[in-house]
Amino acid sequence: MPGRSDILFELYLPGVAMALSIDQWRLFVQIADHGSLTKVAIMRGVAQSAISRQLSGMERQCGGRLFHRTGRGVALTESGQQLYPRVLAWLEEADALGNDAARAVDQPAGLVRVGVLSSISHECLSHAYDQVRRLHPHIRLRIRDGVGSAVGEWLDNGDVDIGILMRSGRDNRRREGILFTARHLLVGAPGDPVTRSATVSFACLQGLPLILAGAPSAFRRQMDQMARRMGVTLNIALECDSLQIQKHMVLRNGLYAVLAEHAVTRECTNGELQGALIVKPSLTRSITLAMSEVRPMTLACREVAHILRNSLEKLGQP
Repeated sequence: MPGRSDILFELYLPGVAMALSIDQWRLFVQIADHGSLTKVAIMRGVAQSAISRQLSGMERQCGGRLFHRTGRGVALTESGQQLYPRVLAWLEEADALGNDAARAVDQPAGLVRVGVLSSISHECLSHAYDQVRRLHPHIRLRIRDGVGSAVGEWLDNGDVDIGILMRSGRDNRRREGILFTARHLLVGAPGDPVTRSATVSFACLQGLPLILAGAPSAFRRQMDQMARRMGVTLNIALECDSLQIQKHMVLRNGLYAVLAEHAVTRECTNGELQGALIVKPSLTRSITLAMSEVRPMTLACREVAHILRNSLEKLGQP
């Protein structure tokens, strides 16, 4: 029915006698963001007195003040400050629901949250963004990066819809597929004699001052297990979970890192770092794309996953 669509979206909060409509909560956010009833009235094309009456009505329904009135405008009360982030999150979900309705006409739309490994090429992500923007202009992306354990946690908590992970073995995720297998290099500074050759045996790691991700981590377990099997003692000079710091410490402090080939391709090509492929035995891990199992798999998520898969699979090609 005309004029009734906002009633379909209502937020019930403790202490609020009646539910406020989505438009009332949008007004609440607008007033908080601009700190002025006059500015909001101009934006909405109505009189300032109308906005003031709407705000007073909202506060009566809430049972208390949401804003302090000052000589320079309005500011959130303590109660208003507590409500503000919850209302923002709820409005985002309401917008996503509205956008997902576009699936009825096969138009992917809405926000897709992506968590990626810090080692993933920025160029690949840039290419994927261009593809999404060109093919699906109604999709919005939110990208965050981190180590593999962090990305996995984001997936488990529902903080992201799609995760790019690194796996040392099999996992029980049902919505996960391998993109490519990543070989690992021993990485040193330019001119370093140990990494000057194209390959280096795992046994050569004996005694080298290494900078590795902190324990516990799947990669550290893999390294430690291989070292025990080979009778190699790993000299962990520094534990560090930041890829960029690892690279810097290799270059400036004479340490060695064990990194995926795709994580240092640019630096090795430009002569900024030097890497030798670890062999006898080789050290490999799988780069995977996983979908959240606690968030709905929308059409927009599936389309973004398809584009990411096509872009990232190229990293594993020679």
